[in-house]
Formats: sequence, structure tokens, C-alpha cells
Amino acid sequence: MKRTIKFLALTAAIGCATAPPSHDTAAQIQSAASLENAIVFHVEALPAEAAGAADSLRLSAAVERALRQSTEVQIALAEVRGAQAAAHQSRLLPNPILDIAFRFPAGGGRTVVEAGLTADLTQLLQRPRRISAADARLRATSAKAVATVLDVMHATQQKYFHCVGLRREVAILTEQNNRIGELLKIAEAKLAAGEGTQLDVTTLKAEQATGAIDLREDTLKSTQANLALAHRLGQPRGRTDWELTTPLYIQVALRGEPDSIAHGLRVRPEIQADRWQLAALEDQTALARLAWMENNAAGLAAERDSDWSLGPSVALPLPLFDWGQARRDAARAQAIAARHRLTQTTRQVVREIRQAHTAVAALITSARRARTELLPLHEERVRLARVVYEAGQSDVTVLRLAELDLLKAQLKIVQLEHRTAQAIIALDRATGGSAVEKLND
Repeated sequence: MKRTIKFLALTAAIGCATAPPSHDTAAQIQSAASLENAIVFHVEALPAEAAGAADSLRLSAAVERALRQSTEVQIALAEVRGAQAAAHQSRLLPNPILDIAFRFPAGGGRTVVEAGLTADLTQLLQRPRRISAADARLRATSAKAVATVLDVMHATQQKYFHCVGLRREVAILTEQNNRIGELLKIAEAKLAAGEGTQLDVTTLKAEQATGAIDLREDTLKSTQANLALAHRLGQPRGRTDWELTTPLYIQVALRGEPDSIAHGLRVRPEIQADRWQLAALEDQTALARLAWMENNAAGLAAERDSDWSLGPSVALPLPLFDWGQARRDAARAQAIAARHRLTQTTRQVVREIRQAHTAVAALITSARRARTELLPLHEERVRLARVVYEAGQSDVTVLRLAELDLLKAQLKIVQLEHRTAQAIIALDRATGGSAVEKLND
């Protein structure tokens, strides 16, 4: 009896002492986002309207603010907490079941007492695999949380640069419309003096109307982009007139495509999450082999009649109809699906990297040629037109037309740089970060 009590006490101690291995998701997120301080998990809901941002807003500050105000990140952290609890639960031994029965003899006499202390034997046998599966799910959930952080960072960066690019486009379109207005006044004055034609006036009016429509459309896009950035910063009803001080990313130290793919396959959290999920499902497949043993019991049985008697007891199901074949097949099918899902994710990552890498390389080249070839030609044209005008060899119309075409070239460059910045951010997300040299803001 003393040995039995010591054994039960030791078993209870083992079941309560073990704990999941340390797994600091907050530190992983902090490293992936390059934050000085970890993101705090909030038990209470985030405020619907956060405190307003400063007048001047850098990209790094916008990203950090978006991460700390992100409900998606908080949900992901809560799911990690749930996975941690499941990992802890997998280490706990099943509670023993105490069964007591009293029998009263019909003719009187001493009451017969039967007592039994049993535990689920299958739970004990499956404990190592259950722990392994729970730990794998914890790591998969943690990797998904890192992926969520990268998604929030990518969305914030895209929205920030969208605002920067559209603001520059609106400024150029405004100046372009002003120049068209000046040309229209000159054409109307020439027509009144009998030196111009109605065709010139009508053509400029058509350009003015088109320019006004383009300006209104880009102004609307800019407003919508500012509102989207405000929402991402956690202040959907807040200000949108910040001074965005980080310029568009137009140059990066671009790795070769094979190196970018290798880096992405190594660090993308989506791939890591699928691998850990596959590991958990393989553990589940192994656990399914003992499915037929469920509802068993093993323990001690005691009876008191005239004296106490104590002995082991075992209750096992007879696998006459269900020997676990269906559960094994289901677990095996889930593991097979997870393998295909891992392949699917790997292929998708490669596709995303190749598309983004090709876009960055092409857009950087196009934007550079526009700055070094197209823009200097239009600037030289304006210079020559001003020389001719100041020499009295032509009227101001030639100069204004040259200036208008220069503005159109500048708008083209801004649009190319806007697309380049978006492509660089997309490549950084596709490779899981650190594939392109981060520019200081």
C-alpha cells in the first residue's frame, strides 16, 4: 500500500511539474519588424480611435504605430496564447477517476465497500506524441503571427508610399493645369488679334478639361489613400494632413534572383508554419494508431468485506467493430493534404519572388533612364526655348509648350518612381524581409 501511494504521488508530481518549452513569439515579432520594444499583448480591446499622430510622419514611425494599433496582430497574439495553453495542457496527466460503491447485505452485517482508482491508459501512452503535436502547433501559430506582422508592415508601407506618390502627382498636375491655362489665355489673345486660330483655342480648352478631370481623379485617389493610411494607424476619424518625410524608394541593392528565392524559402514564415503544421499532423497520424484503445482504464481496485483487499485493475475495449481504421485514414489524409499545402505555399513563394524581382529590376531601369535621358532632354528644350524667346525670335507660346512637356515628363518620372517603390516593398515582403537593403528614412 505504501509503495502504491508513493507511486501515485510521484505520478501526480510529474504531471504537474512539466511545462512547455520557452517560445518567445514577441521576440520573433520584434526582430522581424526591427522594433526597439516588443509589441504588448492587450487583454482589453484596442480603442476604436487611437491618439493622433504627429505633424511629421516617417515611414518607420508609421509602421511601428500601425503594428501597435493593429487588431490583426493582437488577434494573432491571442491565438498564440491559445496554442501555448494547449501545449501546457498536453503535458498534464489525465485526472484519475475515483469509483466508490457501497453494498448493504440483505440480512444485515457489515457494509461491503468497493473502491477503484483508474486513469486513461491511452492518454498516458500517447502523452509524448501529444506533447510533440501541441508544440508543433504552437510553433506553427507563432509563425503565422510573424506572417501577420509582415502583412501589416507591407500594407502600411504600400499605403504610405501610395500617399507620397499621389501627393507628388497632384502637385505636378496642378502646375500642369496652370500652364495650360496660361497657354489658353495666350491663344485667346492671339485669336482676338487675328493672329491665332479657333482650332488652337479649342484644342487647349480640351486639354484643360482633360487635365481638370485627371486632377480631380488623382485628388480623390490621394484623399482615399490618406484615409486608408489613417485607418491603418488606428485613427480612422483622425487627421490626414501629415507631412510625409520619407521619400519614395527608388534604388536598392538588389540580390540576384536565385539568392532572393533561396532567402525567401529559408525565412518566409508561411513556409515555416506549413512545415510545423505538417509535423503536428504526422504526430496525429501516429496517435491514431491507438484510437481503438480509447475509453480504457487502468488503476487500482480495493474491496472491504471483512478485510481490505487491493489489486490492479484494467479495462480494455474489444476491437470487434471499430479498431480505429477510419481515424487512421482521416489522420493520414490530413497529413497528405498538409504535404501538398506545403508544396503549394513553396511554389507560391517562388512565384511571388520572381514576379517582384522582375518588376523591381525593370522599373528601376526605366525610372533611371527617365531621369537621366528623358528629363535632361526636356530641360534642354526649355532652356533653348527660353533663349529663342528672349532673343525675340518667337513668342512665349513655344516656351510655355516646352515647360508643359517638361511637367509631363516629370509626372511620368513620379509615376515610375511610385511603381518602383511599390515593387520594392512587394519584393521585400515576398522574400520575408532583409532581401533588399533597407533605406534610411
